[in-house]
Order: sequence, then structure tokens, then C-alpha cells
Amino acid sequence: MRIFIRPALAIGLGLIALPAIAQQVGVTAAVNLEAEGQPPNKPAEKLLLGQNIVHNERISTFDKGQVQIQFVDESTISLAPNSEIVIDEFVYDPNKHAGKMTATVTAGLLRYVGGKISKDADAVNFSTPSGNVAVRGGVALIEVTRGSNAATPKNGATRR
Repeated sequence: MRIFIRPALAIGLGLIALPAIAQQVGVTAAVNLEAEGQPPNKPAEKLLLGQNIVHNERISTFDKGQVQIQFVDESTISLAPNSEIVIDEFVYDPNKHAGKMTATVTAGLLRYVGGKISKDADAVNFSTPSGNVAVRGGVALIEVTRGSNAATPKNGATRR
């Protein structure tokens, strides 16, 4: 019995030291030219179609870049050229069709199309330099001008 305890203990302690694996929150459903993603503690890399997007990943588009992210709750975010967003939090329980998403928009224009979690009040929030935009239901367009303190919510989104 003693022979099995030591290897099991060593394996168990080794698992504690492993770095946490980033949680997948969605995939790239469309990518056009200059777009990159930077997962936490990793270098930025060019985004490809079907690539996993993880919690706390920074997504950036450049002069000719566009990207659409499809999340596991079937919501989408489409980023226009010269845009940047960080997926701060994404939690989804497929059994309850409930969850929460929080993202920080630092620049550019995005279109959010709600999925399962957007049906609940205060479940989807976008932080901008000038405040928070809460989305409930359908579609929201949010524009943040780089270097300004103004964000423009449209189509039923509310600024907080």
C-alpha cells in the first residue's frame, strides 16, 4: 500500500503546480485580414477562422481587420476595423440558459447580437471609458472613439 501512496501524492502535488488553463468562451466565426488575439500571459497572435477565444483575451483589429466572435451561448460580437475589446468575464450554464458577460471596449465599433444570457437583466455589460453599457435582449451597437471619453450606445442599449 505504501508503494502506491507516494506516486499518487507526487502526482497530486504536481497537478497543484500546473498553471490554470484559460476557459474557452467562444470561437472566431469570421476573420477578415488584420485581427489578433492575445490570451492572458501569452503573446498576441493573428486570429484564424474557428480559433478558440478564452476568458480575459484581448481582441484587436487594425486598419483592414474585422472579426466576429460566436460565444457558447450563441451570442456574437462583431468588431469593425481599429477596434479593441477584452472579454473580462463570461460564465454560462447551458442547463439553465443563464450566465453573465462583461467586456471592456477600449476603442472602435462593435455590434453585439444577444444569445441565451442576454435575456436576463444585467447579464451583459460593456465597460467603456465613459461608463457602462448594459444590454438586454436583441442587438446593440457601441462605438468608442480612441483617445476620447465618449461611448455611443445605440438600438436600445442603456448607458450607466
